[in-house]
Amino acid sequence: MRSRYEPLPETELTSMVDIIFQLMIFFLVTLSVMPSIKSAPQVEGMMNLPTPKKGNSEASVLIQFHKTPQGGIDYYVLQGDDQSAKFYTWFQDKRSVVAIPSAYIAFRNAVQRYGVLYNQQTLKGLLNEIWVNDPAVIIRAPGNLPYGEVVKVTGYMYALGISKIAWVKGTLADMKVEIKKSRARRRG
Repeated sequence: MRSRYEPLPETELTSMVDIIFQLMIFFLVTLSVMPSIKSAPQVEGMMNLPTPKKGNSEASVLIQFHKTPQGGIDYYVLQGDDQSAKFYTWFQDKRSVVAIPSAYIAFRNAVQRYGVLYNQQTLKGLLNEIWVNDPAVIIRAPGNLPYGEVVKVTGYMYALGISKIAWVKGTLADMKVEIKKSRARRRG
């Protein structure tokens, strides 16, 4: 006795294709109508850095990458403390020196007294100290810096658990920061 095979009934796919097409149109129209959201609008223009005593600002740490004339990377870290404020006040009229390769070494030596200049190892040490405070970090890097340098530091921060990170394009010479200092209390 032979078994008899019956062909499967054919299904009409036209209605399913119509439904998928309508869903695609719906999602395309919906996505194009939704307003675009600016990423990290708080870091555009002037950036506010607090002192450790005073919160309520946009970032607690700013890391400025700078490509040295020799091809290395320097990191200028402003934390909103008194040293950062002194450095930035001194630095405001010396921005042009940063762009001159012959004057950069003297500039770098002068900056070391403010404690804002870091190399890769000292930057990692600083990040190891501050990660417990859940800092909001702004990373500024010039457009001609290799992307991998920023990724290394960002990856290290993520590995530590620092997740509040914003990236801004900019050079050391055009850095504009407002360091908010709290007033000293009067004794009396």
